[in-house]
Amino acid sequence: MIYNISMKLEHLMENEAAVKILNQQFPGLLDKASENAQALKLSVEQMVRYARIPQAEELLAGLDAQLQELNTPENALSPSEAKQIAFFRTIAKRDEEAAREKKNRSGEKSHVQDAVFPGQPWLDTQGERIQAHGGAVYYEDGIYYWYGENKTYTDGKNGIWTWGIKVYASRDLYNWEDLGYLIPPSPEDPDSALFPAKRVDRPHLIKCENTGKYVCWIKLSGPEAAFTIWQADELLGPYEQVENLYNPGGHKVGDFDLIVDEASRKAYLYFDADHASMLCMELTDDYLHAEREAGKSYRDLTPPFTREAPALFEANGRKYMVTSGMTGYIPNQSDAAAADGWEDEFTSIGNPHIQDDSHASFNSQISKIFRVAGKENCFIAMADRWIPSYPVDARIADLFTRVIAGRYDPKHYQATEEERQEMYAANVLEEADTSVADYVWLPLQIEAPDAEHPQGRVCIEWKDEWRV
Repeated sequence: MIYNISMKLEHLMENEAAVKILNQQFPGLLDKASENAQALKLSVEQMVRYARIPQAEELLAGLDAQLQELNTPENALSPSEAKQIAFFRTIAKRDEEAAREKKNRSGEKSHVQDAVFPGQPWLDTQGERIQAHGGAVYYEDGIYYWYGENKTYTDGKNGIWTWGIKVYASRDLYNWEDLGYLIPPSPEDPDSALFPAKRVDRPHLIKCENTGKYVCWIKLSGPEAAFTIWQADELLGPYEQVENLYNPGGHKVGDFDLIVDEASRKAYLYFDADHASMLCMELTDDYLHAEREAGKSYRDLTPPFTREAPALFEANGRKYMVTSGMTGYIPNQSDAAAADGWEDEFTSIGNPHIQDDSHASFNSQISKIFRVAGKENCFIAMADRWIPSYPVDARIADLFTRVIAGRYDPKHYQATEEERQEMYAANVLEEADTSVADYVWLPLQIEAPDAEHPQGRVCIEWKDEWRV
């Protein structure tokens, strides 16, 4: 257990000394939080800010220093963490047995397909669900590598968020062979970002020409809101950790993407910074840290209009970014934006999902846009359909918009109490069974400027099946 103001209240309550410190600094705060089970899942910092306590920042700094004094060997493992580790050991044993069995069948190909079928269960070459969510694709030497979050054991009840980062390989973009783990989980170390109970999301991999190493950034959502950074000499690893909890510029981090400029080879990090803007930072020469704020886009927005899930790409020298709004696992309407340079502010050019009656990006959230090798202007938008059992239509999309926006702008967005309860019941992340989440991969096209769209247009059109 790491004691600081980023820890959850429910974890702090397991230590009497921590409870005493909090009660001394913020009398009554813990009692107030205990009245609501959901409040106990907030971090200490979040609860203090929501309570709007005067001089909160100064008091939080003092609290943080006192809590960190509790980081001793005696306090290294809390009772809840010991219980989690015991459970994760049983899962690790099951996972090892499944991997051995799959390796014994490595020569078998029980599933073959010749097209992409968006929204349908996608199986690997041995007929098992592909587990590479919030994922991306890296191309090298004629092979595409699809990597992402392993949700095999994420049933919404057992406390597992992500069981390591899986990787698959394909030459045709249809049939994918399971290669195991790009970065395995850390089921024995509750302070590791790869501990299965931590909210590891959306890995992104780039190669640094200066060092020859492969660099993988992964977002850790939840109270920590930080990055974990890894590097390796080979694409498939083994990867070594460079940073466990890293907050560039001191920002709390949300969804992100990495991009390497095709001409200069400079690398940039784009991320939802403090839910206040889409921040661009230039990476260091080794791609392991962010050293300079280079630009901002989508400033001063509030949920659900705050932008997240950025997906960056370059076409004909023009820079593009597609983002989603902020509604959790429930999908919403995407927005495409364009700029002349990576350090310029991006300008919205509209919703890329054309003829989308769901108003929810064809019931999906984009995680990456990549170019098909050898085809200059052939792009694929890869996305997740996190909760296939809860299809979003225009009514639900509108309901979510009004309920969330009404918190910040009640004058223009109203919702009934029944509508609020409907949204709250549908949008509980901790209870989502994402082991059965599906993928929505669709071709993306760039349309030239015309009278109606003077800056051009990014277009993603629905197809029940399609071929590269």
